[in-house]
Amino acid sequence: MGKYSIRVEKDYLKFSAAHFLIFSEKCERLHGHNYAVSVELEGELDETGYVFDFIVLKEFAEQHCNKLDHRTLIPSKNKNIEIVETNGSVEVKFRDKRFVFPESDVLILPIKNCTAELLASYLCQKVKEDLDDIGITNITSIKVGVEESPGQAAYYIEEIG
Repeated sequence: MGKYSIRVEKDYLKFSAAHFLIFSEKCERLHGHNYAVSVELEGELDETGYVFDFIVLKEFAEQHCNKLDHRTLIPSKNKNIEIVETNGSVEVKFRDKRFVFPESDVLILPIKNCTAELLASYLCQKVKEDLDDIGITNITSIKVGVEESPGQAAYYIEEIG
């Protein structure tokens, strides 16, 4: 028996963001990427013959890309850094390294590191929440891709329902 899926991957499903990766012994230099995002849903056909509406899926993905766009991404679940938010600033400390950013330029994410893999997982959870919020029950898996540069992408797949 076959399976059905839909995929969205558009020029506007992208975001530009700065980040640094944190390892136990070192912290990368602050740098950025022009990320591209794809989202694939697998599931049963609904009564209209859809897995899900392309237009709505594109809107969900674009909304989440826009929240990440032109931000410095900070992982809140990394035990090797300290994050201090005071007076409209976000300070990030790793050993003798220290970054200070305007609060409005930062997005603190509930992940351990700002890898493409964990960004894909984060975006997958956001799409899953969107689907749950509108009562979608026919989806069996969500796959999100985050491309850091052409030909270099990470994917996260979550089986659901």
